[in-house]
Amino acid sequence: MFRKRLAHTAHLSVRVISPRENELPIENVAQIQYLQDSTVHLIRDNQYPTPVNSGHPSLFPLYFLTTLMCGISAFKHLSASTVAEDISQLQDRLWASVKALQHRGPDSYGVYVTEDSLLGLGHARLSIIDIAGGQQPVHDSTNTIHAVVNGELYDYNDLRSDLESKGCQFQSSNNHRLSPEEPIIRYQTYGQNFIHHLRGEFAFVLYDSKRQFLIAARDRFGIKPLYHTVANGKLMLASEMKGLLPLGWQAEWDVESIMQMGEYGDTRTVFKGVYKVPAGHMLTCTYSGRIEVRPYWDHEYPHPGLEETRSVGEMIEGVRQRVIDAVRVRLRSDVPLCVYLSGGIDSAAVAGIASALLKEQNPDARLMTFTLAFPDRKDLDEGPIARRMAESIGAEVHMVAPTEKDLVDRFPKCIYHIEQPMLSFHGVGKMMLSEHVNANGYRVVLTGEGSDEIFGGYYFCLRDFLRAVDPSARTLGIPLPTEAELISAYNKHEAAGLRQDHVSLKKFSFQESLLGRDLVGGISPHVMISSTGLSDSAFTRDALNTTPHSDTTLAIAEAICPNARRKMCSGQWHPLHSALYTTSKTILQHILLNHYGDRVEMANSIEGRTPFLDHILVEYVNTIPPSLKIMPSLQTHSNGTNGANGHSNGVLNGHKREWKFTEKWILREAVKPFITQEIYERVKVQYNTPISRPVNGSAEHKHSPLQLMVKTKVTKDSVEKLGWACWEYLGGILREYLETPDCPVDGGLDRRARILLGITSYIILQEKFMVPAWTP
Repeated sequence: MFRKRLAHTAHLSVRVISPRENELPIENVAQIQYLQDSTVHLIRDNQYPTPVNSGHPSLFPLYFLTTLMCGISAFKHLSASTVAEDISQLQDRLWASVKALQHRGPDSYGVYVTEDSLLGLGHARLSIIDIAGGQQPVHDSTNTIHAVVNGELYDYNDLRSDLESKGCQFQSSNNHRLSPEEPIIRYQTYGQNFIHHLRGEFAFVLYDSKRQFLIAARDRFGIKPLYHTVANGKLMLASEMKGLLPLGWQAEWDVESIMQMGEYGDTRTVFKGVYKVPAGHMLTCTYSGRIEVRPYWDHEYPHPGLEETRSVGEMIEGVRQRVIDAVRVRLRSDVPLCVYLSGGIDSAAVAGIASALLKEQNPDARLMTFTLAFPDRKDLDEGPIARRMAESIGAEVHMVAPTEKDLVDRFPKCIYHIEQPMLSFHGVGKMMLSEHVNANGYRVVLTGEGSDEIFGGYYFCLRDFLRAVDPSARTLGIPLPTEAELISAYNKHEAAGLRQDHVSLKKFSFQESLLGRDLVGGISPHVMISSTGLSDSAFTRDALNTTPHSDTTLAIAEAICPNARRKMCSGQWHPLHSALYTTSKTILQHILLNHYGDRVEMANSIEGRTPFLDHILVEYVNTIPPSLKIMPSLQTHSNGTNGANGHSNGVLNGHKREWKFTEKWILREAVKPFITQEIYERVKVQYNTPISRPVNGSAEHKHSPLQLMVKTKVTKDSVEKLGWACWEYLGGILREYLETPDCPVDGGLDRRARILLGITSYIILQEKFMVPAWTP
């Protein structure tokens, strides 16, 4: 039990409590709004943390630690005239907000409200390093700067030495822990530019009470979430939208965003007026209430005409050393640590390097890995490949083999945590992995997320690679297809490389404009997001009449910053780099790091670390020529056949020229010493969570778990209650799926099942957030 007493606390609202003292199991987010005073009084019984300095009774203890994983929430009144509640009421709102985020930080909680009631900060803590310390919110020695921090910061020894050289004094003599006060000290040293000195994944809110100035920021790639909205004269922020409800926000549908898939393609969410702080951006709020959101970091790529002076070997070694370093700094933890391992090169590289680094410290060390396995679908099961990889590095492997019922049963919980529609079970599979990680006593997991977005691992990347010659290839001695071969390869990939669900979108009247593609130079990633959208037929006539357009592609293009769009369209970036940029700003930030990352990990109080999204590594990889990311190689045969799957054929001097394109080539070479030959040679396979083949027929006992779920959830009443969804169309889709379901060969869901999962997601969100029916 963690409770400490603090004297002189008439106005103070900094408190820490163990959740075990007063656990609040909250299944419905909206319940938080109605917590009774008696419940709050159990939490705040006039016992507070002991001050570090009696001269500053409200100064919170500052400890040095690396990990600041948690959930955070905050509010700032836009002017003194908008303060309509007393400090006790504001404290209670913060406590309820923190409780809504308790899964993100089940070890201790803290809140703080300034004397003038203009600002409040809340924090739920997950203890990873320096378990006895690290409570938040934190404050400077004069009690004028306050902060809550969520995330992981690295290079703490270098950071501390740098600050001490500038005259900064730390309250602890511990040189081996980074404090949550670090952003405060850096802000005092560098001003708003302090964020450029942070390495890691983070989201934080910092308040300078002297200037009445608030800064909120999110890491460069959006690994850690942060939402904001304005309601009742207050700017409100939280790690998850459910944390905004107790602060006074009420959920409403944003139908235009839903039509345009704003939750996947830009800063919007499914709820009106709630936005994501974009990756690599900083939000500021001044004393006058002026709110600005501006970038502090962005990707940059070299001009295609820039001569490459480095050798291929030098660049391979450059990638290798930076990947090793990114893994090394993420192995620091005072609690057990493990790795997600699949049959792909990304997770295998992380596991192989992590195991090697651990064995340097202790030759007997055995890394624990967790793998999703699907033994009933041997054609899609990566379990055996992962097991062989684990055996090769002396790691233990824990197989998780979910059934379709396991996935379906967890779908509502997954939607509650990711707060977005989901059209597959991929996120549920990752959430099951984190369940097993937690159940086996682990709190930290390293993952391979982010590699495809920087090295060019997606199937559509080849299309964009083929759209322009890479001049660096000749300088580096890399063979290039002739212009005719390049065009032939492009046309074949355009015709056969796109997945069937993308090609068949016309059947569902999906809207896409050439203008949207033109704004981003005609690149391909929009296809992946566009395919997740609902067609116009899924919306009522009132909804369609109210919204100007439902062009997802155009909405995505308009969300890309103008400077990047200019470089894409003017040829200042190679098309492959333009595609990777757009993918990082959309698919990575809004889908992968949400559905498969932070949200499904923190749902089970697990901290995920992503070595491939270390900005030092990414900035280096961005400078590498396209032909080292997707390597063209030539094989000449006297008699050949037409190529497929990344191959293109031509005839030269009576011989067949076969071109092969290897994705993520430079990564393969860089991590080859740490992975098996099998994985080194393996072509990328998309992560999937296959389900059983649905059953034809209408008898209930014949239906699969997925069919039963959508049949139960997607009813005329539940669809019409949304206000914007068309039952006539969706009811027909439901009947078709129940009577004649299909199961694609890749183990995914057919288009009808995905539509029904999407609508089920909205129905669940409406239940959890008590969203009223939309009206024109």
